[in-house]
Amino acid sequence: MDYNTKLIYLCLLVLTIVFTGISAAEGPSDEERVTAEIQEISPSSVGIDEEFTIGINLESSGTRVPENITFEIISIPPDIIVTEDLVTHIPKLIYSTSGRYLVYHMRTTPDANPGPHIIKMKLTYGSGQVSRSVNYQVEIRVIGEDAEPRISSVTTDPEYIYEGDTVDLRLGIENFGDTIAKSVEVTLDHDFKGIKTSTIGTLGINESQTALFKFKANRSEEFDIPVIIEYEDDFGKQKDEYEIKITVLDKKGSLNLASVKVDPVLPYMGDTVELTMRIENSGERTINSIRVYIDHPFKGLKQSFIGTLDPNEDGPAVITFIADQAGEYEIPVTITYSDDFGEEQIKTNINLIIMEEKGGAGTVLIILLILAVIGGLIYINYRTTKSKDKVIRQLMEGSNHSANNKK
Repeated sequence: MDYNTKLIYLCLLVLTIVFTGISAAEGPSDEERVTAEIQEISPSSVGIDEEFTIGINLESSGTRVPENITFEIISIPPDIIVTEDLVTHIPKLIYSTSGRYLVYHMRTTPDANPGPHIIKMKLTYGSGQVSRSVNYQVEIRVIGEDAEPRISSVTTDPEYIYEGDTVDLRLGIENFGDTIAKSVEVTLDHDFKGIKTSTIGTLGINESQTALFKFKANRSEEFDIPVIIEYEDDFGKQKDEYEIKITVLDKKGSLNLASVKVDPVLPYMGDTVELTMRIENSGERTINSIRVYIDHPFKGLKQSFIGTLDPNEDGPAVITFIADQAGEYEIPVTITYSDDFGEEQIKTNINLIIMEEKGGAGTVLIILLILAVIGGLIYINYRTTKSKDKVIRQLMEGSNHSANNKK
């Protein structure tokens, strides 16, 4: 390539660069320009269920007056409410340095979640066929508070718990936190038969409610019982664990077999026997639906219903049967009763002797033995009487001899 050709190409390159720069300097981007700037969020820390404002400043910085300006909120979290129109139209920004100041009044909902919340906005402007848009976003940080439901009191009915008692337990639950505790549920992690969970619901600040429980104290011991409190506050679901002490004393007495009566006293095989057992309530509470079941091997009744016994009261359980077998028996007796948690049982035994049939060898032997005893008594009495007579005669004779000597 010769020198002249090189020179021509160099000149064309310079002209291309110059024209390109002029075109960029005179394009629409320098003619119209609008910017949006966040001026203020007041208050800077936004709480739950609180009002706040966002200030937006629109400013024109181009060489031409911008037209058809639209500023709009295009996305907002569900726990923020805007009380202004979401779309603002401005026909013109009259001067190149003039501005428009937009204020949005907002509020967080009562159930707003703490943490960052993003509000998305969009700015659109332009005249003719040239339209420009810019997206913005604002971060609103919602601050929350802790709820603190705790045990404030523990009461039981009865106050002194004995083995076998049905216990009503009341836990006072108070919110010592700085916000509402919602969906409060209290669980008593005991090993007794009974109610373990109580639902309270909502606890306001410094508010207290009672969690109710009912259980059967089936053994004596000192128990450390975990108490779990689950709830929701500004930071979501929470769970706290505490502990209470419950002391169950030794059994204070309940139902027992006070006495047994058999009619006839010495039953023989073939007799109709009436067995009367008196059941005593030696405890301090009323006992209901008392039944006595005797598991004997004879023909006849095996169960008797007593009903209700008050403290220190007794009642008869009468069982009638035919003693169709002789022998000595240890008979199981089961006493059942009902309380709030179902059926309870007390087991014991009684001894019963059934003699052989009347008129048998056994009876003859007994009669012979009785006759022998009677005969023996008569013989002893006879011998004793004869001895007495002999002594008397000797005394009388001695007296006569003494009288004759004196003469």
